[in-house]
Amino acid sequence: MQKVRIVSLDKDRDVIISKLHKMGVIDLRKSSLNLSDDKPAVYSTEVSDALIKVTGALQILSKQTVNNEKHLDVNELIRKANGIEAINTIYRLDEERKELRDDQKSLDYAQHVAESFSDIKIDFGRLKSDYIVYRAFETDKAGAKALKQRANAMGRKIDLNIRKTTKKNFVVMAAYAKETSIDELYKGLKINELDLTAKYIEGGSAEIINNAKKKRAENDKKLSEIRQKLEALSKKHYSELANIKEMLEIELERSEVGSMFKRTESTFVIEGWVRKRQLPMLKAELQILVDYRLFFEELETDELAPTYTNRPGFLKSFDYLVGFYSVQRSDEIDPTWIFILTFPIFYGLMVTDVGYGISSLILATLITKKTSPEGLMYNAAKLWQINALAAIAFGLLSNQWFGFQLNNYVGLTQGAFNWLTNTPELIALTVLFGVFQVVLGLVFGVYNSYHHGHKKLAIARFTSILVVLCGTVAVAGFFFGAFNIVISEINAGIAVVSLLITAVLSGSEATEITNLITHPLSYARLMGFGLGSVIIAYLIDLSFTPNLNSGIIIFIIYAIIFIALHFLNMVLSIFEGIVQGVRLNFVEFFSKFYTGNGIPFSPFKYKRVYTKENET
Repeated sequence: MQKVRIVSLDKDRDVIISKLHKMGVIDLRKSSLNLSDDKPAVYSTEVSDALIKVTGALQILSKQTVNNEKHLDVNELIRKANGIEAINTIYRLDEERKELRDDQKSLDYAQHVAESFSDIKIDFGRLKSDYIVYRAFETDKAGAKALKQRANAMGRKIDLNIRKTTKKNFVVMAAYAKETSIDELYKGLKINELDLTAKYIEGGSAEIINNAKKKRAENDKKLSEIRQKLEALSKKHYSELANIKEMLEIELERSEVGSMFKRTESTFVIEGWVRKRQLPMLKAELQILVDYRLFFEELETDELAPTYTNRPGFLKSFDYLVGFYSVQRSDEIDPTWIFILTFPIFYGLMVTDVGYGISSLILATLITKKTSPEGLMYNAAKLWQINALAAIAFGLLSNQWFGFQLNNYVGLTQGAFNWLTNTPELIALTVLFGVFQVVLGLVFGVYNSYHHGHKKLAIARFTSILVVLCGTVAVAGFFFGAFNIVISEINAGIAVVSLLITAVLSGSEATEITNLITHPLSYARLMGFGLGSVIIAYLIDLSFTPNLNSGIIIFIIYAIIFIALHFLNMVLSIFEGIVQGVRLNFVEFFSKFYTGNGIPFSPFKYKRVYTKENET
């Protein structure tokens, strides 16, 4: 990355901004020069107002096919956006539709109240008196009973008329003198008051119901007419408005970006970060654009450069997850490639079943179809798809198909990773995997610490590597006879001395020394969760595999239990595979070297969907 400064004349401001926006290669930064701040373009407010109006109209219309149009000059674009009379018609029709829908709700409510008291000859319009208050409630059986008991306790102060509407629901009409308080009547009860003064509640129940049905039919007809008019407007104007919206969004970004600049009386100053490989192209394009009326400078700075990543599409979700944890700094080693390699392996070891792998692949694919590519769920599901393939691969190696041993019959491997018979070897393998990744993290830590000027910490991390490696050899020799006693003693001595040096040089990080022992051992959880999943699947198969010899009813019951338990075991395995796979990378591995808190490279650009650049 290279930070640059561009200085040019005011008259070239708009064309330079448009060019930078189109190229999308510079991540703009506010200059620290002691100059006046620039301002958004004078037409920024007009563009913003037009964009709000067009966006609102588009949200009302139904989606249609959009034809691409060339980008318009900003003044022409504003005139065109403000000159489309159909927008006013769209808003008017939408307002009429909202009023009609609100009216339908009022009609539904009035009909509901009328139907609740349809067996009582009552004129709701007459329930107005200077002396008597009329109120209505909906409640359940217990509420109706309590209301009756409380009303009886109040003597003749209140008159209740209770009607049963369904098996569980009751309506209550209460009448009482205005000076009477009835708060204690319904206090603490599950009750809902009906508004007897609501719109359309006039006359008798039958009259209200009939009027509501007639009025609703009229409204439905009007709504249908509005829907047809809006559909016609959609077909005629959606494509045009979609193009205008995209152009306005682009112009709004261009008009507002001026707040990032500095200025003098007749010039403006732009600063930002550019990838070094794109510098010659950017400089040449700008100088040709404004006939060399431009000063282009590469700046020397101690400022941290933004972090640029450009992995293939199917791997971008790994960047998303690492960024969700913390964006890497541009001056440290990128750990994402290691994460890409190890996360699927960890997941595969813990899920380790062909059937579970295929099932999780299907579930992950369904999630990607239903979620936004910009969201957490989509990116997690993309990682899950890759991990599911690893689970299938390890399931083949361990000969697990929903707990069954099927490879013997289909001519594949015979279970190279047999979790039940090769347990000690697999425990050792997972711990050695932990030693390797922890040591690799420490190697990265040596580089990052030295690169950041922390030389003592770099040495401490180097001696930490000796602690882990020599300690592993010593333990393997003393307890498992992997090495002779002399080699084991020498490595134990080196490990102890290295540990003391690490403690002295680590400073505030000395508290992390115990992790040099616990973190490699933590990788044994790969074996633990993998073995647990296999044993549970085996027990499910042993106990609940359906058999038609037991009769059809027992077969169905066992089949339901068999599927339910395998589903629960699969969910548990998937959850642990994802959580523990992420944890081993972010805690045990990243903690050895990763600083994070970087700034993602975010160039000034716009992705066009409908419109095209106007090259003229």
